[in-house]
Amino acid sequence: MKNKRNNLYAQTFRRGLFDFHAGEAVPEVEMDISAYFTAAAKAGIQTITFMTKDAFGNSYFDTKTGHKNRRLQGDLLADATAEAKKHGIDIIAYYNVGLNSHVAKENPDYRQRTADGQPVTEAFDYYDILCMNSPYRDYVYGQLAEIARNYEVAGFFFDISYVWEGSCHCEYCQRWYRARFGRAMPVSPQPGTEELRQWKTFQREIRHHFLRDAVSQLKSINPAYLIGWNHAGDPKFGQVEADEHADYFTSEFHPPHYMYGSLLARWKRSFDKPFELMMPSEMGSWGEWTVAPAATLKTTAAIAVANGGSISFGHVVYPSGVLKGQIPKAVTDTIGEANDLVRELEPWLLEAKSMPMVAVLHSIENQRMLEASALAGSPDAAHLQGIHRILIEGHIHFDIIDEHKLMEAVHLYEVLIVPDQAYLSEAVEAGIREYVRNGGCVLASGRTSLYGQEGIQRPNFGLSDLFGVDFIDFSVYSTSYLYPIEESIKQNLPDLPILLKEQGQRRLNVIASPQAACLSGSMNPAVEAKVHRHVYHQHAHPANEAPYPAVVTNAFGRGKSLYIAGPIEASYWQTGSPWLRNLYLNCLRKLNQEPRLVVKAPLSVEVNVMVQARTQDQASRIIVHLINVREDKAAGSKSFIEEVAPVDNVEVRIQASAKRVYLIPSGTELSFTQEKDSIRFTVPRVDIHTAVVIDK
Repeated sequence: MKNKRNNLYAQTFRRGLFDFHAGEAVPEVEMDISAYFTAAAKAGIQTITFMTKDAFGNSYFDTKTGHKNRRLQGDLLADATAEAKKHGIDIIAYYNVGLNSHVAKENPDYRQRTADGQPVTEAFDYYDILCMNSPYRDYVYGQLAEIARNYEVAGFFFDISYVWEGSCHCEYCQRWYRARFGRAMPVSPQPGTEELRQWKTFQREIRHHFLRDAVSQLKSINPAYLIGWNHAGDPKFGQVEADEHADYFTSEFHPPHYMYGSLLARWKRSFDKPFELMMPSEMGSWGEWTVAPAATLKTTAAIAVANGGSISFGHVVYPSGVLKGQIPKAVTDTIGEANDLVRELEPWLLEAKSMPMVAVLHSIENQRMLEASALAGSPDAAHLQGIHRILIEGHIHFDIIDEHKLMEAVHLYEVLIVPDQAYLSEAVEAGIREYVRNGGCVLASGRTSLYGQEGIQRPNFGLSDLFGVDFIDFSVYSTSYLYPIEESIKQNLPDLPILLKEQGQRRLNVIASPQAACLSGSMNPAVEAKVHRHVYHQHAHPANEAPYPAVVTNAFGRGKSLYIAGPIEASYWQTGSPWLRNLYLNCLRKLNQEPRLVVKAPLSVEVNVMVQARTQDQASRIIVHLINVREDKAAGSKSFIEEVAPVDNVEVRIQASAKRVYLIPSGTELSFTQEKDSIRFTVPRVDIHTAVVIDK
């Protein structure tokens, strides 16, 4: 059992989430445990993250510490573990950490509080949220120990282990803060100050220490437990210190945000831990009580597993009423259809790792600098979402990595992209410089390496020698244009100035060094638009050439760089301009003229290339995943994938040698041609997902 549990998340890909926040507002809470697990097994589910304590603070097991749901008869967790065992399903104990109205009412001093001392009473619209720095943590640890000692579970999942925005100013945190920093907790720390940097550190450490100690205490009971939590390995959180203690990573994945699931997966997989994407089987979010179309679930499953992870579908019974205790057959049938897609691929998913080709640097140190500074950040990580979308639509296989992964493995990649990373440590700058000197290629943009750790602008880029440019200042205009554009990066662009709409960030005025080559100039608008001075409705037309290049390429050692003097990735995310995307992809082709992978397909096709080790006697094999995600539009409202528009004849060239190329799971052989160090083949059809195996 111990060995099985140690390998559980690495060896299984089909999961369920029993996110059962039934509460006590209904007259009864019932569940047909036998029918539920029979249906789950039939749907192909291998593990279920099963409710033990909900957002109201109600427990679903016989607890001596907490408040058991008074509408519930019997011990739901005991019944679930017994029934799951019959079907070979492993139980992960779901525990809602932060939300507990029962404890909040009895212990008001445990509540998270805002700067004015008011308790947070409507977290997520409904709930009371408690502080993990208060004695409440011991209540939580006590309940977790009850579960660990009394129930046969394979591990734990923690939800809502968060410090609420603007919190926590409770008495326990104020005491902790003074002991940690030697000063009183600030009421309103200002951007760009040491106070705000310390405040951000404080909020991270509350969560880090709670999770670290929770893992330690549970592992002391059973070292084989697998433990994870919501948003482990999430770039928006960036709480890498806490995540070091997780055995597996988890994040929520909600349609219709299909592309964000891919972004999450590409980041998570770089940490070499198993991960899952949790998706409600319902229409959009938890508690909708209406199943989404099968094509939507199959698409999300394909995104998760083709990117190296597993899929977890949320599904719960109706707790009361005429359908009480049941889960509709339509729900489990739909989940089963998605899991069938996953099951057929599993022999080629086990131990598969991303093949290094292109790396995108998302610096945690830069993220933290921006969070504490007065600088204009990239709203909702628009630079990261923008570069992700550009590369997906360009059919480029890539990983998203942090600075630690960069220092360990950047030499494996043919291209490194550094999108508007304002602060890079001296060590990271040196690592990038050495990578290019030894033959690597770097594409950087915007403010990359222009700021120090405290958010103070340097006189010049830290990597100015690598970029071949010197910083002068920022443009006084909020809008600029790219023009004229050199022929080598002009493919699929109209012959006119291309709008670069910065949305809070400005173009950087730079001067190229004599050895560098300018690939695009920049233009200023006729006027800066104001109420009293404007042209048309938004911004003025391009009128004057600026004396500063917009795109510069530079040789450095055996490698080369390409620098774009503006936040082009964020601008693409905000505007969707196909000309910015095409320009960016042209720049990549200019920088890396013989890429390891070239795919010709419509914009809807996402590419992932994984490597799967076989045996000591056999070479590893390559799996090329093609996912066809056409996001339907409905005038801005939510939309779901209902119909699949297939793509025919996708052309692939990849640097590899092959004895055999075939489709999985069918085993259908594909003809291919060997050209020097690469092979070419055509995939005849891609519906939602198609994968090709290259056996060496």
